[in-house]
Amino acid sequence: MTRRQHPRQGSLEHTHVQGDDEDDIIARLAMSTAFEPGREVLGQAIEEFGAVPVVQDLCAARGASVGLAALQERWDSGDWLASARTERQLCADRGIGVSVPGQPSWPTQLDDLAERAPLALRIMGSANLRTAAARSVAMVGARSATQYGQWVAEDMSAQLAVLGWSVVSGGAFGIDAACHHGALTVGGVSIAVSAGGVDRAIPASHSALFERLYRGGVVVGEVPIGSHPNRHRFLIRNRVIAALSPAVVVVEAATRSGALSTAREALGMGRVVAAVPGPVTSAMSAGCHALLRDTDSILVTSADEVIALVMPAEQKWIGGKARELTFGQASLLDAVDASPREVGILAKLLLAGEQEVAADAFLLERWGLIKRVANGWVRDRTRHYRG
Repeated sequence: MTRRQHPRQGSLEHTHVQGDDEDDIIARLAMSTAFEPGREVLGQAIEEFGAVPVVQDLCAARGASVGLAALQERWDSGDWLASARTERQLCADRGIGVSVPGQPSWPTQLDDLAERAPLALRIMGSANLRTAAARSVAMVGARSATQYGQWVAEDMSAQLAVLGWSVVSGGAFGIDAACHHGALTVGGVSIAVSAGGVDRAIPASHSALFERLYRGGVVVGEVPIGSHPNRHRFLIRNRVIAALSPAVVVVEAATRSGALSTAREALGMGRVVAAVPGPVTSAMSAGCHALLRDTDSILVTSADEVIALVMPAEQKWIGGKARELTFGQASLLDAVDASPREVGILAKLLLAGEQEVAADAFLLERWGLIKRVANGWVRDRTRHYRG
C-alpha cells in the first residue's frame, strides 16, 4: 500500500528528539503504551501511512482520517508521547534495548505477524535477540506440569542448547520454567517472551530465574517497562513466541491449555509444530495428543528429532534416507577423514567455533556418518553417503 504523505515539521509533534529513526521509535513506544498489543486496525494504519503520520493525526484529533476513530478517545485520555519519552530515557539509563521494525536488531520473522506484529520490543539481557532467535526452538506447555513433563522439558531444552539452539518460552510456571532452566544450566541461551514489562519477573516468584535469563539469555516484551500483565496479554503474547522460532514444541498441555493457542498461531504462520506424547491416562498430555490427532503436528521425543524438522539446508541423502545437513555439517563431513582429527583442529580448518563443530559432530555421529575414537573424529566408511 502506498503511504499517504503528511506534512512534517522537523520532528514528531510535541517531542524534543531529532531524526526520523528516533521519531519512529517514540511514535511506536507511545502507541504501544496507549493501546493493547496486537490491534490489527492500528497495524493496518501504520502499514499504510507510517507510525509517525498516524501519531501526528491522533495528536491532531484526526484519528478517523487514518481509520482509527475507535481509538481516538483512548489516545486523548493521556499524554502518551511524554510517557514514551520518559520510557525511552529509562530504558537507556538501565541498559534496556528498544527495537522497532526496520532496525538491524529487529527479528524479521516477526513480520510474518503482519498487522499484528509488535509495534516495538523492549529487550533486557546479555544475549543478542536477533541472533539468538534466528536459530531457536520455541517450547511451551502447561503451568501445572507433571514431573514427567518437567523432566522432558528440561532434558530436551538442554539437548537443544548443547547443539547450539536457543530455547524460546514464556517464563511461566511449569513447562516454561523447566525449558528456560534446562537451556541455561548447560550454558545455552534462552529467550523469555514476557506478557508484562521486561524489567519485572512474571510471576514474581521467578525473580531468580529472570536474573539468570538477564545474565545468560534475554527477556523480550512489547508493553512498557514496569507493566503488569493481564489475562489478555498472556494470550496475545503467544503469537510472538510462535513467530520468533521456526518450530514450536508443545511438551505437555491439557485440552484447554494456553500452550495450544501458541501452537495454533504457529500452524497459521506455516511454522513446524511438534508435540511430545505422554501417558494416555494423563489429562496433562491430552492437548498434545489432540494436536497430533487433529492437526499437522509431528510427534517428537528428542532434540535431534526437532532439529531434523527445522534445519535450513541443502537436501542430502544418507544411507538411502533423507537427511538435511546444514552447510556447516556438510563441511565438517568433508573435513573428517580416515585419520582422527580433534574438534580444535577441525574448527581451525573450517574457520568455525569449537562449540559449533562439536555440536555438528554430535549430530553426524548420531546419524552414523562419523564416529568418535580416542584421539578425535573419523569418517565411518561403513555407511553409504551420497552428497
